[in-house]
Amino acid sequence: MWLLNNSQKKAQNIINKIEQGKATEADITNFGELLNKEPSLLPGIAVPLLSILQEYDTKSFKPAIMAVNIVADKDIGTISGSVDVFADFLQKNLNPAELQNVLGIILKIYQTHPGKMNNTAVPRLLVCLRNMNATVREKAYFLLASIAIPHPEFFKGRSNELKQALNGLNVDERIYACKIIKKIADKDPKIVEDTYDLLAYLEKNHPSRELRVEVAYAMAKLKIKEGVEQPKARKNLIGLEDNKTAPESGGRLSGKYGGKQEIPEFAGVLETGKKETNVAGHDYIIKKKENIDISGQIEKIISGTDIKPSILESVFNIAVEISREGREGKPVGTSFIIGHSKDVLAKSKQLIFNPVEGIPQDKRIISDHEFRNSIKELAQLDGAFVVSGTGVVEAACRFLIADASNVNIPKGFGTKHFSVAAMTTATKAIGLVVSESGGRITIFKDGKIFGSFS
Repeated sequence: MWLLNNSQKKAQNIINKIEQGKATEADITNFGELLNKEPSLLPGIAVPLLSILQEYDTKSFKPAIMAVNIVADKDIGTISGSVDVFADFLQKNLNPAELQNVLGIILKIYQTHPGKMNNTAVPRLLVCLRNMNATVREKAYFLLASIAIPHPEFFKGRSNELKQALNGLNVDERIYACKIIKKIADKDPKIVEDTYDLLAYLEKNHPSRELRVEVAYAMAKLKIKEGVEQPKARKNLIGLEDNKTAPESGGRLSGKYGGKQEIPEFAGVLETGKKETNVAGHDYIIKKKENIDISGQIEKIISGTDIKPSILESVFNIAVEISREGREGKPVGTSFIIGHSKDVLAKSKQLIFNPVEGIPQDKRIISDHEFRNSIKELAQLDGAFVVSGTGVVEAACRFLIADASNVNIPKGFGTKHFSVAAMTTATKAIGLVVSESGGRITIFKDGKIFGSFS
């Protein structure tokens, strides 16, 4: 009891320093260590910290928000009912570090208690989307994109803010706005239909090819829903998100790729119903997805890697479900890099804020039934999943930057396939890609296609 009282006194002393604006970084570090030793202190600490934040004193705000972030990591439930409080802070004159802390807390609440999110946060997040700090824009985009998928209705009446982002000073915020519009239009195009004219202008006039491609995707979603015939100039872009000739970062792939942007089906797979078709130059066959069973090939695939057989099978089964079901009836393309995760993380970077970062490691196992639903939801976002050999999902929305100059795969594959093939050349990891167009599942090993299921 004496030890607990002593810990309570230490915690109270640090909170007093925070309130007075005198807390140092060392105090915040000690605060985190104290909560690690005495997690029972958490319920009584959240309330006074939230009170300090709501008073909004510029001297005390920074250490207070840092302390609350620590509390969120330990027990997000203690602050999960305060989304509106944190959303209001986004309107304050915060510096980038403070904004990032607030956005991080909102993200942790959304990941663990999505039902707590409401539409009041959306206009504040849209303001952050136009912030001058790139990391703030990135985190705001991830939250907005995550909200737009299940709750497009939260964006009703927000077209003007989206137009402001489309006209923003930074190309990335314009691209983010396009992607958000696309996700909303996928569910209810009427909500964002008045952004169409501005999108059309950007498609014709903006110098950034990457932006023009994203604009075309957004327009395609709007026009498909409206039933308007696609102009010939854009037909090849529709439904081929995983076949862009430039990656999300705007850089060009240097791999060997011959042919036009159109993605032909391999002869005889769908049309004739043959079970398999050899593809010249590659030692693999294409099989139909009905009753797929790769159990007999797993040992061969994972040979020389740190991957457990059950993990590869779990990833493959999720890929099959995504390929067949998409998400709410819509086709979804995604990719998985399995095994040797440290090497993979070293040769990749976050496309946006890592959406699984705030989830405890034992809750993000690829074979966990509840987490599988999260995987399917996150598959709608850009980037690859990185899965360790033991099944821990280390990251989602990961941009693969391994050298693709020596990659040589058949025509008809896009940037996802090139980047995954490159990663399996640079590391011992195994790659798996689900194509949005057609749902084809392709397995890569050592830079080559091991198998493809159409």
